[in-house]
Amino acid sequence: MARQDDTEVRVAVVGPFSGPRAAWGELLTRAAADHGDPGVVWEFHDDRGDADAAEGVARALTAEPVVRAVIGHFNSLGAARALPHYRRAGLPVLLPLATDPDLLACGGGALRWCPHDLGQPAAIRRAAQGLGIGTLAAVDDGSPYGRRLAERFAALSPDPAATGQALVVCGTHHGAADTARRLRADGHDGPLFFTDDCAVAEFADLLGDQASSARVVRLRGGPHLQVEAAFAALVRALRSDPAATGDRLLAAVRAAARLSFDADGDPVDADDDAGWEVVPVALLSAPAAPRPAGAPVTGYDVVVVGAGAVGAATAAELASAGLSVAVADLGPGAGSATRASGGLVRAYEPEPVVRALAVRSHQLLWGTASPPRSAGFRRTGSVVLLGPDDVAEAERGIGELSAAGIKADLLTPRELSVRWPDLTADGVAAAVWEPGGGYADPGGTAALYLARALRHGAVLLPPGPVHALEPHRRGVRVCTPAGELTARCAVVAAGGGTPALLGDRLPPRPGGPAPRTKRIRYAFFRGPGRPLPAVSDLTCGIWGRPQLDEPFAGGQLTGRPVEEWDVSAGAGDALTDEQVAHIRAGVVHRWPWVSRAPYLGGRFGADLYHPDGPFLGLLPGEPPVVVAACWSGAGFKTAPGAAEEAAAAVRCLLRWQGATP
Repeated sequence: MARQDDTEVRVAVVGPFSGPRAAWGELLTRAAADHGDPGVVWEFHDDRGDADAAEGVARALTAEPVVRAVIGHFNSLGAARALPHYRRAGLPVLLPLATDPDLLACGGGALRWCPHDLGQPAAIRRAAQGLGIGTLAAVDDGSPYGRRLAERFAALSPDPAATGQALVVCGTHHGAADTARRLRADGHDGPLFFTDDCAVAEFADLLGDQASSARVVRLRGGPHLQVEAAFAALVRALRSDPAATGDRLLAAVRAAARLSFDADGDPVDADDDAGWEVVPVALLSAPAAPRPAGAPVTGYDVVVVGAGAVGAATAAELASAGLSVAVADLGPGAGSATRASGGLVRAYEPEPVVRALAVRSHQLLWGTASPPRSAGFRRTGSVVLLGPDDVAEAERGIGELSAAGIKADLLTPRELSVRWPDLTADGVAAAVWEPGGGYADPGGTAALYLARALRHGAVLLPPGPVHALEPHRRGVRVCTPAGELTARCAVVAAGGGTPALLGDRLPPRPGGPAPRTKRIRYAFFRGPGRPLPAVSDLTCGIWGRPQLDEPFAGGQLTGRPVEEWDVSAGAGDALTDEQVAHIRAGVVHRWPWVSRAPYLGGRFGADLYHPDGPFLGLLPGEPPVVVAACWSGAGFKTAPGAAEEAAAAVRCLLRWQGATP
């Protein structure tokens, strides 16, 4: 690494290197040894896993700052006490394992690699159900840490004293082991689960004979992965910008990390339980798998081409099923339809095939009690405006939505105008109203699914276009800018770039028309100041929704179809005056106030269109490919359901090949 003024970069590594939690400090010392660099000096500072000691370390490091950054603290209580000092000093902090959900709320100055504690209860419930355990109760070891965790498990069961009850023991690994021995001595003979501080090899020795039947929740793949990732990102950032300090260094770390972060510095999947797993305690003392030597892995079960909403969600489905998955992000120049999507979300679609995918997606993501924060879902409600010929299909669709537990009603034009006086009902025969609809952040949703895939072991390839998919004895050879790799099959979710990869294999129906790219363009105008739902107008093809957050907060997204075909797959945010005027003129009959509303900004993109609807499933011929493309502008809202079907097709294909899916 180049060194400014021939001085080395000093980084403080803070954690419990002595005391009862020193086993966790060993993760830091090992990671520092594995990420040695001639330009970096790792300085170790012991906080003993104690909040008072952690604040003392922070005061000392910021009194006369000589370090460039801090990695640690592990203990969330200690990190919460230390972070204000680092923020005032402008010292970037990398948090590999501090899991308290509120730690970074609106504070800045730090990045966190691990998901929140909120995923632990869901992961344990999932594991318990797999073992046939219906009810769980939580107990703690009496420590502040244990009590705080136990509160998150409080809804599991009202009766932790019941003999034979399955228990979740919350606390530090020493305290939890003592608590487990006391529970057994008091006659509790039910299964025991332990929380994440117990996910160290030492804990198996502390439990003794009980370790053989106990289970512990831990960060997926083991906590060492987050520690190593934080060290690696910092080293890469310093190599790319050796003089960086403060916010500039933090931005460089963001760019160098193999993880996406939200504005607060949390990972985009922070509240997703996919980042947690439950393993037997006995597994903790098993020797770690050796580090791979030599060339990187080039053979996978599946390569997913495209990291938009559909591709990322498909990769997450496949990786969570235990398959080895590589994801080819086609790069910023590929013009992903996800990046340009307006993000409208609803379950009703006039086409039955797409409607089934939208309904399933609602069940999987949008209609859940708490959609993940990074998906940016805003439940504004959704209205689909119908012409006279659309009503019969809408009535059938509402029946399907109701059968799936999705509330939907058919509104008259008068009801529509009374509810939303800023939305006219001219030419409308009826409207499908879904109070559970709205809009979401397409980029955030894709990042969430990609993070979920990576947590489950998927590999993200260097960004760039895939040049070719060729037959290979293993299945398919994938030619990328970084080299060739092989897989048993490929999933192509490349949007407008799909025809270039698959050529005359599209469309799958012989003799049918070829798919074509079409321009999508929309503008943001200042909103009317009163709430409006997301709108899709089947009478003329326009669409719109409110914009509640930055950018363009207080605006109204309005889109109008254009007959611009066979366009490039590029995207952007610059509209000409003529294009803005075209949109304004086409939507003013539905939103009259748009005629005088200031223009705030706009976007354009492209998607792949075909009259037969989406291409979703296994293509005939070689190499073996499952395609998930040609969404005709409807892909985002259906991505979770489409990914489920694409993954099912892959598993079926691998069974035919004789592989274990």
